[in-house]
Amino acid sequence: MLVQELVRARHLDLRVEVEADLGRSVRWVHIIEVADPGRFLRGGEVVLTAGVWRSSGVTADHFVAEVAAAGAAAIGYGLVDPDETWPDDIVVAAAEHGLTCFVAPVSTPFVAIVETFVASKRAEWEAPLRRQLDHHEAMVSALRAERGVMSVLRALGRLLGRPVALRTHGVLYGEPPEPSHAAPLIGTGLADASLLLPEPMAELEVGAQAAVSTAMPFLALELERERALRATEQRYALEVLDWIEAGSGDQAAIGHRLELLGVSSAQPVAALVIRGLGVEEVAAFVGAGDLVVERATEIVVVTSRPPEAGPVAGYVGVGQAGAVEHLRLSILQARRAVEVLVARDRHGWLSHDQLASPTLLLDLQDPALLRATGEAVLGELIAADAGRGTDLLHSLAVFLDHGGRWQETADELHVHINTLRHRLKRVEELTGRSLASTADRVDLFLALRLHR
Repeated sequence: MLVQELVRARHLDLRVEVEADLGRSVRWVHIIEVADPGRFLRGGEVVLTAGVWRSSGVTADHFVAEVAAAGAAAIGYGLVDPDETWPDDIVVAAAEHGLTCFVAPVSTPFVAIVETFVASKRAEWEAPLRRQLDHHEAMVSALRAERGVMSVLRALGRLLGRPVALRTHGVLYGEPPEPSHAAPLIGTGLADASLLLPEPMAELEVGAQAAVSTAMPFLALELERERALRATEQRYALEVLDWIEAGSGDQAAIGHRLELLGVSSAQPVAALVIRGLGVEEVAAFVGAGDLVVERATEIVVVTSRPPEAGPVAGYVGVGQAGAVEHLRLSILQARRAVEVLVARDRHGWLSHDQLASPTLLLDLQDPALLRATGEAVLGELIAADAGRGTDLLHSLAVFLDHGGRWQETADELHVHINTLRHRLKRVEELTGRSLASTADRVDLFLALRLHR
């Protein structure tokens, strides 16, 4: 409360005789009648007196000088009797010392002045609490309308007049402001959770800081609730996947459970089996409505919209899309595909149709064993080419790639057909395989594939 707000309160009917610093803040209103008032003041007070100190011989100038020296904000003189002489000496002294001075009529008791000040201070003290209650009510109302972290973030954004976001364990809620300033959430399991604000917390104005402080427990509560729901959903989904993969359980019951998990039976679905990636990394490329189930060694995704294959730092197997009752086959295909990728240590995607090639069976074998097998078949050819500068290995590869057609092979190699026949006869001698035999051709083809 300012001096001018107190002395100009209409219901008090105060008469201001000296206007000094009316913009000063009033720290307290104090009634003093002692001869040496300075020792009872701390500065910023409005001193009220009825002049009782006059009876002890103290002059108005002395009294006002001590009040002014103590840093009082104003002095008020109260008339006790209607016939009392106007305190001109107080007014003169106040003017000399640059102290605001007012006179209270007989009809305005000092208690009314004190009550006016206290009422103003009470409103001032209550304002932060009322603001806090308003913020609390805004959060509660938002959650009544819609549960979730985003509901709290939207309510906080409205209070701040600017958007805010939340990041936790790599998951982002909302659109982060630019620039963003992280304010950590406090709570069990929330070590990685931060509220992203448009300004540092310490630089927000007091009301905005109060709004953020009010929102934080609600955000923590909603995060914990969502995590508990996800954990329950994961247990539920794991049980359904176990039924599907075991080939047991009633199909109608399985379909109903999948519907509850958001997997519609009205459209085809496919399975992804993923290894080497975390849930947050998988969430970056699967759809919002996809079922993501985390297991000890892999993640299984059931989706109606298989994502586009892109670069990944893990292994992703993709099963064929089909009706829900064929989901078991899709999971088995996806797991077989991911096992091939892991066996070859090849990051990326492998789909069921790619897996259909019999040559892909090679990828399931140990790489060292494959290299040794290839060298066992082609070792003499490799040595001959290296020692004599021949082109036997390449000639064999072109011949097999052209389906054993002699003239096409010779044309591709730019040699006479007799030269080609001589080279391939030498291949048969060194490898002990006959190019007229389908089985031997297959051995040579696979050995070349391993060598390449």
